[in-house]
Amino acid sequence: MKNPLADFLHQQICAADEGGMGEKMKTLITIITACAAICAVIHTHIHTACADTGLLWLVNKENSLPADFHPENLCEFKGVKLSLPAKEAFIKMLAAMESDGIYGLRLQSAYRSYEYQRVIFDQRVKELMAKGQNREEAVANASHSIQLPGASEHQLGLALDVSIDGKLSQKFATTDAGRWLEENCYKFGFIIRYPQAKTDITHIIYEPWHLRYVGIPHATIIKEESLTLEEYHRYLANIPMYVVWGDGYYFLVRYADILLETVLPETAEHNTEISRATPARNSGFIITQRKMKGTERS
Repeated sequence: MKNPLADFLHQQICAADEGGMGEKMKTLITIITACAAICAVIHTHIHTACADTGLLWLVNKENSLPADFHPENLCEFKGVKLSLPAKEAFIKMLAAMESDGIYGLRLQSAYRSYEYQRVIFDQRVKELMAKGQNREEAVANASHSIQLPGASEHQLGLALDVSIDGKLSQKFATTDAGRWLEENCYKFGFIIRYPQAKTDITHIIYEPWHLRYVGIPHATIIKEESLTLEEYHRYLANIPMYVVWGDGYYFLVRYADILLETVLPETAEHNTEISRATPARNSGFIITQRKMKGTERS
């Protein structure tokens, strides 16, 4: 395995030999070289044991996806493509909603390719320009309601647009379905991605119809702490750990700048999931562990 740091330090050892460097300094460089090699092995092992799920990627104008990004676990549900975990959670949520006497929720859209996102964004720009706006104004205003290509989390297959009448409207929030989702969708791993009180943070208009699947523990924290996804990663980065209690189990959620901050035996457990905070390779990580109650350490 190629390790640039180890190669560099090896060069320093050779230079030390030629320059007559003291034995203590050469020993120190040798130790650091060995540590760099070990760290590279551990880092590779962690990535092998726990691949990035992408479940918590923050996708927006500042954290965009490449044009060739396509989710690996897309499936179909009632003619709409979405990721498998989002589909399974949506089916459970729909059943719970109907058991509470609320019917008619429609899944309007979910996965969108980069190319399709460009089509609908350009269409909105043309509509605004037809109303008298210049192109710069139209692009800026269109981006408040439709994300630029690559900046839409629909491309992840984890975002869903829902309605009861086929229209995506803020009036949806006042319907029985809209109120039920606001109160209960977190129980199934969804969040209202663009809440009314946080438009200054998301830079997207209030969209009560837009759900994002993040998983039950993360949706619970975001709901309890009244956060957006933009705020969530920073929030986790500033606390040691968050515990989410379930029925017979609990979740440990923590943030790490690099995976080497974690404990390797725990990270490699089957019930551990890791997601980068953004699509960028140099972003931090959110580590989620599910444990059975009674396994707490004393």
